[in-house]
Amino acid sequence: MTSVLIYAIHRTHHWWAHVGANAGFDAVTVLTDRRGEGDRWTTDDYYPAFRTRYAAGDLSSALLSAAEVDDVIARCRVLRWQPRRKAAAMALAMADAIDTALDAIKPDYVVSFPIDNYNQDVLARRVRARGLPYFEVTTSALPDMCMLMHRGRLITSDERPDPAVVEARIHEIADPLFTPTYVQGQAAYTPARFLKTLGYFRVRAAWFKLYSWLRNDPLNIHYLDAQPDLGHKARVRDVRITCMVERDWQEKLAAFPKERRVFMGLQVFPEAAIDYWLEDLEMIRQEDCLVEAARRFTDAGFQIVVKDHPLQFGFRHTDLLVRLKALPNVVLVPYEVSGNAVLALCDSNLTATGTLGLQSALIGGTAVTGEAYYVTDETDFVILRTWADLDGLPERMAARVPPADLHERQRRIIERLMRGSFKADFNSFRGFDATRPNPGATELGRQLGAQMRKLGPDGEDWHRRFMPRGDGRHPGSPLN
Repeated sequence: MTSVLIYAIHRTHHWWAHVGANAGFDAVTVLTDRRGEGDRWTTDDYYPAFRTRYAAGDLSSALLSAAEVDDVIARCRVLRWQPRRKAAAMALAMADAIDTALDAIKPDYVVSFPIDNYNQDVLARRVRARGLPYFEVTTSALPDMCMLMHRGRLITSDERPDPAVVEARIHEIADPLFTPTYVQGQAAYTPARFLKTLGYFRVRAAWFKLYSWLRNDPLNIHYLDAQPDLGHKARVRDVRITCMVERDWQEKLAAFPKERRVFMGLQVFPEAAIDYWLEDLEMIRQEDCLVEAARRFTDAGFQIVVKDHPLQFGFRHTDLLVRLKALPNVVLVPYEVSGNAVLALCDSNLTATGTLGLQSALIGGTAVTGEAYYVTDETDFVILRTWADLDGLPERMAARVPPADLHERQRRIIERLMRGSFKADFNSFRGFDATRPNPGATELGRQLGAQMRKLGPDGEDWHRRFMPRGDGRHPGSPLN
């Protein structure tokens, strides 16, 4: 009998239950961190363990070493703002609760959305300790497809896709990048909208605080993540961002040749793709990393073109932008300008894991990126794996030449994406009604089950072949 454990985040347990029921496995258990949701929840085991761990001042256990606890805390956008003793107790208690669930369920496979908090991080570590495959399912960069990942690494099949389909996908994803659109709802990015967004989420945070106590679940990650005392949350004074953008950005770009412009499209921050895809903990200090990279480029005579992510409006700390603007030749592009438009004006792009790195490579630019799912090799990307890789980066960038055969680069990238993608409707969870399940969720279950069996231990066994133990670069690494 084949058993699957599904970890469901807030308000997705009914959808996951339907997906799992159509995946073709003998037994499916939906695990959550909220009482009464799913088939099983960690809550009742978590709080007794937390009280015990906190009272003892534990910083490690038989399930998580001290170095692993450090790593878990550093990666979680909630834990890293908690007092050390409390954060360690939370991580250790979750390991205790997760292990109890794993002992009871005895899964052969584990699946979830991409790791986005310490709950899932600890789950993945305990699953890895048992030698089991952990699949993270999300939307693919290829339209109308899903993909499986593990900590930002694309889980790919050995099977090569049809060359004709690869060609069709190349035209679908690459061609539109050559038609930039400069204006997208200019009036929307105003001080009034910023303050409205900030106000809404402050009220939401207050309600979650009250609700968490009413539910006797004050440490639930969903409620804690909403609180404004977390250090990355925007403040009223950050409304000044609307005055920091430069309306004459095009004239300023014209002062530098295209090959000396480096586009720095900021990602949503904090973001799972940064916290859990980048191996080196130093690289997770993303704002410090961006400022250091910008400093090196401007010292070498490059212009840095900065554009914030539109979804970050109302959430971005302006401290990062102040630090960047303190450097010479840094231009802050307005929100309403599309990322593709700026990308077309710069020969180089620097991102941690954002899709602008993928887009830059597809149009023939020099794409500097971290360890993201779309990266092929150093032929197509300049890969930043550690802080030390910043050394000599401007010189390496200046020495790069356009690809001799852009189409061949596109083929390599798209073919690899296709080897890790399958056709399904990832967004079928939105507005899902368990009494009237939509066909997209049913088909996703079938395709997901088939993909997991194909890539699991009885198939191509991706995890054991490509995720051997000992690949971590520091003590406590989740890859060790």
